[in-house]
Amino acid sequence: MNSFVNKIISALAVAAVSVFASVDPEMEGLEVVSRDDGTFLMGSPTFYFDRTLGAGGIHSESELWTPRKLHYRLLFNRMSVLPSWNPIETPSVWMKTGNELGDLIYQDFLTEVESRPDNRTPILEGGFRTPMIHGFWATGRLFQDDHYGAGRGYRISKTKKSFSHFGENWPLFSSAYGGLGYTNDFVNASVLAGMEYIWLFTETSRWIPVLYKPRVEARADFWNFSTTLVYENAEYRDDGKKELGERHEVNGSFVYTCGEKCKQGMLQLSAGLAFRFVDDDGVVYTELKDDRVLWPFLEMRFKPMNQLKFDVMFGVNDRDWLVQDSLEYQVPAFEKMNVTVGFKNIAGTRLNPIADTREFFDGDTVSLTANGHMNLLQGYVGIEDTLTNFLGVGVRGSFWAEYGAETFDVKEFVDDGENYTARHGDVGRINSWIKGVTGELWLNLWYKEMFKFTALTGFERIDGNQKRFEVNPAEFFVAFNADWLIKRSFRISHSIRYRSDAEWNLRSRDPLVVKGDWFWDVTFEQRFPKYAISLAGTLVQVLGKEVVETPNGGYSRFRFVCTAKKAF
Repeated sequence: MNSFVNKIISALAVAAVSVFASVDPEMEGLEVVSRDDGTFLMGSPTFYFDRTLGAGGIHSESELWTPRKLHYRLLFNRMSVLPSWNPIETPSVWMKTGNELGDLIYQDFLTEVESRPDNRTPILEGGFRTPMIHGFWATGRLFQDDHYGAGRGYRISKTKKSFSHFGENWPLFSSAYGGLGYTNDFVNASVLAGMEYIWLFTETSRWIPVLYKPRVEARADFWNFSTTLVYENAEYRDDGKKELGERHEVNGSFVYTCGEKCKQGMLQLSAGLAFRFVDDDGVVYTELKDDRVLWPFLEMRFKPMNQLKFDVMFGVNDRDWLVQDSLEYQVPAFEKMNVTVGFKNIAGTRLNPIADTREFFDGDTVSLTANGHMNLLQGYVGIEDTLTNFLGVGVRGSFWAEYGAETFDVKEFVDDGENYTARHGDVGRINSWIKGVTGELWLNLWYKEMFKFTALTGFERIDGNQKRFEVNPAEFFVAFNADWLIKRSFRISHSIRYRSDAEWNLRSRDPLVVKGDWFWDVTFEQRFPKYAISLAGTLVQVLGKEVVETPNGGYSRFRFVCTAKKAF
């Protein structure tokens, strides 16, 4: 697909800078905090609902497995960039810290101990990547983020001992790793090993603490092959119930991608195998059927002409199948106008075929698979036009229909401590048609590399059995983004936007309405090119109210993050 469609349907871009917003994220994977083009509801750094308007369907993007997510982390049943173990590419050393602004550091000096507010969940990070010596390099990183971390008492009840590398907040994740790598013109390989504390949010709406001790990840890209191999020794615990269990897991992938000469031809092929093997002992709260999953898949692009291409991905094993295909045609038009007409289809038995198949909760077995299959059909038309050397406009419209969408059939709600609510039931399907229509419009202004401005808006109207939707997403948004680069050394990037109401239906006894609100994020960065040093500060959610965006989630609050980096 062309660059425009990629921006619309790609909900988890790893890059921190895009044409729509270049406000620095707190960490890679948390770009969802400042996304302007849809519904992004945060429960913690390790759980969020990410869905762009126009993506089609009612599922969160991270629930859907795709080959491009092979390096993403599987957090329960979601493919997530965070916590990222992608080695930083640039040889450098860096530090990052931040805090929710309700707990200014100077309060330690201005208030008595008994009157101080609780610590407002800081972010901490430090790391390095050495220059290459004969192709070899080393890296290390410690990072943790406890934003959205209300409910500390709940977490302490699950893990009596300290559950992080640093501090006493019981953050939602705390990760540390180190390793070695080798890079040349033909090979890029690395081996990382470390320890990680993480909280997983399950289908029953419980937070489960997991300690990976150790976690080892090896990657190698050579010629047309890519391989990943991960070993995880995961310890599950609930000190309140005196439960303890371990999971030994090996997972990874092997992928072949056609070479450069093949990519210039009419037919392009790639194939791969994703796999998981687990060995559980004691009380582990989920199960993978037969303790293994093998997921072979094939990708194909057929391009009979430059303006027309057909993409398909097909995966199948003894339990599931999944097909994702698209047809796109770039209509010949005026010299600077790009007109795109496309169609896409997603069909399969599961959105994520490599995820666990059952969950256990208070003697109940929760099925994470549903009978039958889903089918999502979508057609779209997009137009981009560069009117002048400094002005561009674009518009996109789409219609989609989905049958058999995954949902959760709730049997009953129960209390899970600290005013949290869990649920019993099974994953099911909405065996009726859900239909949606979307429209998006944007305007770009720029002046060389000094200034860039984007205004964009979009709406979506969905019809169907909305009481069975996990989330009724926002119906419309509007956003304004501007970036200044002054004398190539000082950058100001900001985004101001409005998102309409969204609603969670099935995670609590009463629907949770997340009221629409204005948000403003801004980054100031000073660069010192002579010394290869950069200093950046980011304010997140300056205007937004302090609200809980997901059931059993923490508060989304105004916060500040600063970064210092020295490149080699």
